[in-house]
Amino acid sequence: KYAVTQLLNLEFESRRKFINSDAIKEQDRPVKMLEAYPCFREVVLDELQIIIQPSNSIYISEMKNRCESFYSKVQFYGVMKKAMKSPKMLAVG
Repeated sequence: KYAVTQLLNLEFESRRKFINSDAIKEQDRPVKMLEAYPCFREVVLDELQIIIQPSNSIYISEMKNRCESFYSKVQFYGVMKKAMKSPKMLAVG
């Protein structure tokens, strides 16, 4: 375990540069990171299981707030899009 930790510490800067590089689209970043560094897959999955547990009230509260914020923004966008459409002229026969 010590040897792995030491190697990870030595490669920290290069991992950080890879993760922050513009070469990877932000939405693809998690997948690309786990492909490049499969040693983190188990750690990440373990952390996600802890975070998503039904008993994690902080996570649940945060997700509810994010959903409410997202819903509010979508509603606003829909109303603005409809309001910005130019009125259609009635065809005079």
